[in-house]
Amino acid sequence: MADQWNHNVHYHRVISGAIPDRCDRALDVGCGTGRLTRELSRVVPHVTGVDRDEQSIAVARALAGSAGIEYLHGDFLRLPLQPGSFGLVTAVASLHHMDSAAALRRMAELLQPGGALVVIGLARNGWSPVGLALELPAGVSNRIRLARRRRPPAGPPAAVYRPPIVWPPAETYAQIRGLAGLLLPGMRYQRHLYWRYSIRWQKPG
Repeated sequence: MADQWNHNVHYHRVISGAIPDRCDRALDVGCGTGRLTRELSRVVPHVTGVDRDEQSIAVARALAGSAGIEYLHGDFLRLPLQPGSFGLVTAVASLHHMDSAAALRRMAELLQPGGALVVIGLARNGWSPVGLALELPAGVSNRIRLARRRRPPAGPPAAVYRPPIVWPPAETYAQIRGLAGLLLPGMRYQRHLYWRYSIRWQKPG
């Protein structure tokens, strides 16, 4: 599968900049076909990816660069993961697939003291001034990026597999910011270009 640019991959840099020093275990919630887990495995010794879409997990396991990465198929809120066992927990475009409050609580629970949580998410636009101001530059930049993007090579169905889409998100940007602020005191929220937001939080240690 060709590693191409997309709106989610664009913000992997937010995650790479938040990996704690000496982080030895990372969890990616809603890992899809595993691109972020493969990136994390270059700097984190033990990486786990979780997704409830069975075909996504099958593709992730089969791709080059996945050796040594643990992939779990199942509902993140129900899987038997050990609380306090991860130095980094990430979720890219997956929080809106779940009950957001329950998922954020579980992610915080799984972090060890001093660990980092990074969420790159999607939300509904509540037509705020910030959202409106980002619409035009996002649209223009998106067209330029897509025009430059490499075409994927021909291949078997697994090579071009795309995970299922859930739309629209349950919460607006303002609602998700308020929820995260309530559940993760001291979190940092940022609205981004390309219709994404980020939440960064360090568990008190």
